[in-house]
Amino acid sequence: MKYYLVDNKLTEEDNYSARILTERTVNQEALIEKMLSKRNLVSKTDIVAVLNSYYEEIIQCIKEGDNLNLPLVNIGYSISGVFETEDANFNADTHKLHVNLNGGKLINDIKNNIPLQKVPAPVTNTLINNVKDLATQTTNTNLTPNSLFEANGVRLKIAGDQPEVGLYFVAVDGTETKVDLLGQNSYKKILAQAPALVPGTYRIRIKTQATGNSERFLKNVMVTDSSFTLTVA
Repeated sequence: MKYYLVDNKLTEEDNYSARILTERTVNQEALIEKMLSKRNLVSKTDIVAVLNSYYEEIIQCIKEGDNLNLPLVNIGYSISGVFETEDANFNADTHKLHVNLNGGKLINDIKNNIPLQKVPAPVTNTLINNVKDLATQTTNTNLTPNSLFEANGVRLKIAGDQPEVGLYFVAVDGTETKVDLLGQNSYKKILAQAPALVPGTYRIRIKTQATGNSERFLKNVMVTDSSFTLTVA
């Protein structure tokens, strides 16, 4: 199991907290395939039938309020919210039923013996590595107005529902010029046409709300500038 460290935002001191790096998710289908690859005494159909029956009985027990002590998980219940009088009944507007899950014996027996490996923190912000001017075939130096350029990096994709989302060239005085034409717009590469910039020095700026899920945006726009400048002659 891999983990990495991030700045601890919950304290005023300079310290860190750990995050588990999850590299894959195993669903029931994949789990059954793993089972079948190790033993073939039963069919996939049999396994699915047994699991569905097992889940059905667990759900029925939960509906009836039974505590469950299973090898993988223990299940209990609690209700949150204030009852103003002893005669008051449960009200879904002010009260909430919680189904509480805790690790069962199988989980508790192994959790202290799981090997841990510290790894570098994954890049979660946009990182602009380089910009290549296709007209002059130069990288991180020149930019030709109205010509194509290619940006490479990490988490570059420009997406969002806010009007300021986009790719910009930022002059020394802070003036932003937005790029109107994007050809390729992916997480690792952007191919676009440079605007008609006046001579000067510029940084490239990306404003995006993109996440790993194409159907979900960040609440706030994330702004990233290149560490290098480009010269328009």
